[in-house]
Amino acid sequence: MDYLGNVLVRSDMNVPISNSIVLDDYRIKKAAEIIPLIKDKSKSVTFISHLGRPESYTEELSLKNIVSSLSKYISTKINFVNDIDAEKISKTLLSANEFNIYLLENLRFYEGEENNDSSFAIKLASSFDTYIFDAFGSAHRNHSSVVKIGSYLNSYQGPLVDREIFELKRITDTEGEPLTLILGGAKISDKLHLIIKLLPKVDTLLIGGAMCFTFFKAMGINIGSSLYEEDMIVECKKIIQDKNFKKIKLPLDIGVIKSIESNNRTDVSYEEICDNNIGIDIGNRTVELFSEYINKAKIIFWNGPMGIFEKKNFNTGTRDITRLVQNTEAHTIIGGGDTVSAIRKFGDIDLFNYVSTGGGASLEYLEGRELPGINKYPSLII
Repeated sequence: MDYLGNVLVRSDMNVPISNSIVLDDYRIKKAAEIIPLIKDKSKSVTFISHLGRPESYTEELSLKNIVSSLSKYISTKINFVNDIDAEKISKTLLSANEFNIYLLENLRFYEGEENNDSSFAIKLASSFDTYIFDAFGSAHRNHSSVVKIGSYLNSYQGPLVDREIFELKRITDTEGEPLTLILGGAKISDKLHLIIKLLPKVDTLLIGGAMCFTFFKAMGINIGSSLYEEDMIVECKKIIQDKNFKKIKLPLDIGVIKSIESNNRTDVSYEEICDNNIGIDIGNRTVELFSEYINKAKIIFWNGPMGIFEKKNFNTGTRDITRLVQNTEAHTIIGGGDTVSAIRKFGDIDLFNYVSTGGGASLEYLEGRELPGINKYPSLII
């Protein structure tokens, strides 16, 4: 690896935050892993990232709120720069006489980021020698820090992005090894293209979460007042009529309540859901059914919780699936997003073979879409 000079690293530190407190720092931990790999070849390392979807500056979404979390994983002091001003950055870097780590302010506080503005990219790049794109979770965004900044520097694709691609190719390129997909979450619209793309390839597709109710509705099964997507009914019917629909396993039983404020959960057969029922989780019989396929699999990809896992009485399905998947002998890949929060709540994240940092990006990659930030630059040889 050649000398890198002043390095600008685009990471994905877009983490859940409340009252300026980081709720889950997994992405921050993964972003920090690049430092020991490049420190000896760098004069300085400066991280850039976005946080949330701000329309303008807001204290809650300032990246200064993640400094303490980032510091847990990096022994060198983190210097927060509360601006993205080329002159200020340049003076800061020139005044340093030893290796330093910097963190710049939230990219999305500046219009040039989401507008993919060239002048914004040029100004930000002007103080640096090397650019490393290591933000897989943002690779599907056509933003300045993803596709423009690297055009003006000696640029590389980072090791985290390389590992993400390697792991996801286990799913897209698998041949002959039993592959099980576990999909949950609220909206089938978010995962429709994934289902269509991978259903011919998988051995089994296990569906939980509110997604299942759109399928049940399409099958003429009463779902009571459960959440579903009316505009996805036709698409679900097409999947139901497909020859590969037999690979899909829907819940046998559902945890239901009579109002979302209620904690009085009852588990019923999917055929016994009443008009005043709201489905909030998969039941024990479904966990037993899913466990049969989880234990047979050689590769498992899981994206989306099995129910409203944030509430104690509604989380048993997600909890039990977490423990089944983490203890299987299969190669396990977690597809980012809420699933990461769920397994950190109920399991041991280190017992999964790979946990993706990109929810939406992972799904789009598996759907076969071209991601603007992927394979744009040569890999960093370490």
